[in-house]
Amino acid sequence: MPTGIYHISALVSILTNIITLLIGIFYCYRSQNPPYMRIFPGYLFISAAVEFFANPDILQLFNYQPFGNHQGYVALALYNLYTPFELFMFAWFLLRIIQSPLIKKLLILSLMLFSLFFIIYSVRTDIGKNMNLIAIVLENVILIIPCLTWYRELFTRSEPVNLYREPAFWLVTGIFFYLATVTPFYLASIYLIGHRLRGLFQAFSSINNISLMITYMLFIKGFTCRIRRS
Repeated sequence: MPTGIYHISALVSILTNIITLLIGIFYCYRSQNPPYMRIFPGYLFISAAVEFFANPDILQLFNYQPFGNHQGYVALALYNLYTPFELFMFAWFLLRIIQSPLIKKLLILSLMLFSLFFIIYSVRTDIGKNMNLIAIVLENVILIIPCLTWYRELFTRSEPVNLYREPAFWLVTGIFFYLATVTPFYLASIYLIGHRLRGLFQAFSSINNISLMITYMLFIKGFTCRIRRS
C-alpha cells in the first residue's frame, strides 16, 4: 500500500509541476507582475526535465531508459546536481525581496560555503553513486533563514499590504512550506538509508511528493494573484 501511494503521488506531483510551468509561462512575464517572477518558469522547466529523465516512475510509465545501462548513475547525478540548482534559484529570488543587508551577506556566504562542500563531497563520493542527502538538508537550512527574514520584514512594514495580491507572499510561503515539511523527512532519511531501510525510505518519500504538490499550488496562486477581477 505505501508503495502504491508513493507511485501515485510521484506521478501527480510531476503533472502538477507541468501545469504550474504552463501557468507560469502565461503569467510570470506580464508587465503588472514583478520581475523576480520571471525566474520561476525556468526553475519549473528544469524541475520537470529532471523528473522526465530521471524519475523511475516516469521511465517505467513510458518504458524507456534515455541513458541505457547508465540510467541509474545518471539519474542520481541529475538529482544531486538539481540540489545546488534549486538552492541558487531560490536564493536569487530571496535576495531580490529581502531588505536586511546582514541576511543578504549571510546568504551569499552560505552559498559559497555550500558550493565548496558540494564540489568536495561530490568528487570524494562520486556524484552518481549515492544521493547527497546532506546537501539537501543544508539547502533547506540555508533557505529557511531568509524566508523567515522576509516574513519578519513583511509584518514590520509601516504601510498595509494586501497579501491576497502580493506574489512574494505566496511564493515565499510555497518555498517555506516545502522546506519546513521535508527537512525532518530528509534528516530521517539519512538514518534510514544509513541502516539500509530503503523500502521504508521510499514509503515515506510520498511526503516529499505531496509537499511538492502543495508548493506548486501556492506558486500558481502567486503567479495569478494580480489578475484583474470584475
